[in-house]
Amino acid sequence: MNPRPRDSLVIIRDILQVAARRASKTEIVYRSNINFVAAERYISRLLLRGMLETVVEEGKSKFQTTLLGMEALSKLTEIQRLFEGA
Repeated sequence: MNPRPRDSLVIIRDILQVAARRASKTEIVYRSNINFVAAERYISRLLLRGMLETVVEEGKSKFQTTLLGMEALSKLTEIQRLFEGA
């Protein structure tokens, strides 16, 4: 039996959570349990919506969750808790 695929909102929540501590694309891939193609798609979407920003740290690009992204992360986490309790 195959495990049920994760919903895109769960993946977005995971990415925002990982990037809250500044993360490279590789870190996002491994900690969010997604592949590089999916990471590129989600990261691009989150950058366009202003929920992630790119920061340069020690000459390397990393991603940081913005204030808007932190608000979204909080709401997505709250919604997940509501459904887990049901």
